Amino acid sequence: MVCAINEIGKVLGEQTVAEFVENDEIRACLIEIGVNFVQGYGVAMPRPLAEMFAA
Repeated sequence: MVCAINEIGKVLGEQTVAEFVENDEIRACLIEIGVNFVQGYGVAMPRPLAEMFAA
């Protein structure tokens, strides 16, 4: 399913984002199939937006 959705995005000229990436194994699979971006606990824990822009 993920491969199919990723391919549809590529055909349409769009970049793709995978959500709920929970670990390195999943992230490696997504890189292998060409997903452009990932998000989830396996990448970084959620934090307040203000922390991201604090000096």
